[in-house]
Amino acid sequence: MDQSLEQVTRWSDHWKLLSWVILGSGLTLTGLAWTWFPWPLLAAGGCATAALWLAMRGFAVQYGQAARMAQRLSRQARTSEKHLRAVIDHTVDGILTLDEHGQILSANPAACEAFGYTEDDMVGSPISQVLPVFAHQSPADTISNTLQAQQIDLDGRRRRFNGRHRDQHLFPLDLAFSVMEVDGQSGYVGILRDLSAQQAAEASFHAAQRQLNEVDEMRRVIVHNAPYGIFVLSRLGRLQSVNPAGEALLGSRSADLLGQAHFEQFLWDEEIADRARLLALRLNRPVEPLHVLQHLAVESPGLPSEWIMVRSDGRHLTVELTVTVLRDDAGTMTGYLAMAYDVTSRRDAERQLQHLALHDALTGLPNRNMVQEQLKSAVMLAERDHNSMALMFIDLDRFKKINDTLGHHMGDSVLIEVARRIRAEMRTSDIVARLGGDEFVVMLPRIALPEDGVVVAEKVLSLFAEPLHVGPHELRVTPSIGLVIYPTHGHDAVTLMRHADLAMYQAKNRGRNRIQMYAPTMDAARLDSLQIENELYGALERQELRLHYQPQFECTSGRITGAEALLRWERGGRLIPPTEFIPLAEETGLIVEIGEWVLREACMRAQAWRTQCGWPLRISVNLSAVQLEQPDMIGTVARALQDSGLPPTALELEITESVIVRESLRAADVLQQLRSLGVSIAIDDFGVGYSSFAYLRELPVDRFKLDRSFLSGVPQSSGDSRLLAALIAMGHRLEVGIVAEGVETAAQQTFLRDHGCDELQGYHLSRPLAQDAFEALLLAHSQDRLARELLTRISERSALN
Repeated sequence: MDQSLEQVTRWSDHWKLLSWVILGSGLTLTGLAWTWFPWPLLAAGGCATAALWLAMRGFAVQYGQAARMAQRLSRQARTSEKHLRAVIDHTVDGILTLDEHGQILSANPAACEAFGYTEDDMVGSPISQVLPVFAHQSPADTISNTLQAQQIDLDGRRRRFNGRHRDQHLFPLDLAFSVMEVDGQSGYVGILRDLSAQQAAEASFHAAQRQLNEVDEMRRVIVHNAPYGIFVLSRLGRLQSVNPAGEALLGSRSADLLGQAHFEQFLWDEEIADRARLLALRLNRPVEPLHVLQHLAVESPGLPSEWIMVRSDGRHLTVELTVTVLRDDAGTMTGYLAMAYDVTSRRDAERQLQHLALHDALTGLPNRNMVQEQLKSAVMLAERDHNSMALMFIDLDRFKKINDTLGHHMGDSVLIEVARRIRAEMRTSDIVARLGGDEFVVMLPRIALPEDGVVVAEKVLSLFAEPLHVGPHELRVTPSIGLVIYPTHGHDAVTLMRHADLAMYQAKNRGRNRIQMYAPTMDAARLDSLQIENELYGALERQELRLHYQPQFECTSGRITGAEALLRWERGGRLIPPTEFIPLAEETGLIVEIGEWVLREACMRAQAWRTQCGWPLRISVNLSAVQLEQPDMIGTVARALQDSGLPPTALELEITESVIVRESLRAADVLQQLRSLGVSIAIDDFGVGYSSFAYLRELPVDRFKLDRSFLSGVPQSSGDSRLLAALIAMGHRLEVGIVAEGVETAAQQTFLRDHGCDELQGYHLSRPLAQDAFEALLLAHSQDRLARELLTRISERSALN
């Protein structure tokens, strides 16, 4: 087109030049004619020349205008072509032009980018290179035949195809084919768009939609199967939706509820009225009962509160209710969401637990926690009204024997019957409680005179005069009662309970089955006992424990045969009697550590004396019931013998008869194992434990130590004398040695010697001696006995000579 425009322009210039040439030629010819011809010829030639020049000049002007118009059109065409090329190059759709056999004639950048090729790579390549749909097209086939074979029309409508990228991966694309005519030649235009991003977006959308559907379904399942009622309410509180748990909670079907019932009608009228009244007082303005839930939803959204609901059948339920405001996307309130959880069973269980926390499970009486609170309240009322009150601690005497003999189930039955008897005889205002075990409490919150407390205590004591009939058994149970009076014996609950407990233990110590009023002296004794217990823990570390030794003498010869090691505690410059600290040591378990020290110390001393004096001394050590229960008791004795070097035959272990009776099976097994070590066994306090003689005959016992109570009437009392003689004879028949304890007179010593007692021990012969004193006695005794035996041998030899 540019060449044509240039040619037109050149022709225009030529025509202009030609017009001037013709004009010049005409004028020349006119001059020549003027010379040859006359004026007419001159005029005609000039006119013809002028006319020709004007014609040529006009034609040249028109031809120039046409040339300029052609240039302008050319420029517009080039501009349009640039615009079209820019549009094609920058469109998001790929554009391919093809010949009728599928060769790519052109490709815009979008198409090149979609397939991963450059334009040079694309142009001239077969369309099958980028569109697998044409992979089976033969070179002779046309595009239209191939598409028609696949039932695809060349109508310009988009269809989904797979494109092949340069890296050979397939990707989705939208492609439309149209026919075009260029210079009489048929061609095709393909407009395509890469759908990879769209497909990924669609996949993400579908996945998100699927997740939303799953979440919606999950929510529906959760709501449908939730164990608590879920209610959707309108702005006015009308039920619009309810789940199955809500139907069960209200006792109605959703068909009877939705759009017809208000949620407030299922709340207890009295409670919602009370809440409305309290809310009105707080807000200082009237509040309708129906507005209580609305206020709850606004002020405390999602915060559970406890309500009483009334089912359709009239049954009351306790529920935890939460109310929340529902809003649409614009934030406009559309209604309320209420969730109600039935906590009736939980509240009943909590009340039951609270009852159990404050009451005894066996008897149903108030327990220690409840009676302490009630006692505090009673003391406050008595103080305010200036009244007196009484408190009794009751402990059943020897109740453990019932449990051990008949079993705990019978013991429980006894406790239930005792509780019934006491409760039946008390006033309604009086409080009867069980502290635990066999301890009961009776509290009289209001009495006219302090003496009334004693009267009621005597009445309680009389309740135990009649035996208890429990199952097939008729049991006699007695109580020890400690009594305190407010305000005489204390001004607060803690003090009153402590003093009543002290009085009760004092009643036990004074013989049981009695009433004991508190006295201030009991506190002093209890405090002293507590102080002794606390200081006993460090007695071993402070080396305050001592051993005293009481000699044992052969009855016929008066020779020292052994000694009993007796524990003493030297505290603050004075000796604490064993009766004051040994029971405490057994109660606290310290007797195990203390007993091991006694055993080791006694064995060491005995062996030292045997080596020093050359005297075959036997040492006796007492074992408590707590020590016998220790699993390593046998090992403890074996280590003491090994460490001290004392022969096992020189050690005697004493066990009280009461332990043998109470722990017969365990005791027999332990005694047998101790006996296998080679040590001898003695039963202490023999005769007071009610043991079976047949059983004692089977025990591995070497000596009986007769209790001192058998000697108190000897020889003055003929009955005591006969009993003591029988015990000695019985021991000899059992081939067991007899040791008499508590010999305090010469007459007792003579009686025992005359009746064949083997050994003696008592104040008449020697008191318990400290270590140095006993060592001196043993040394002197051994030297004296050796001298006498030497003189006897010399006399016997002289007589023979």
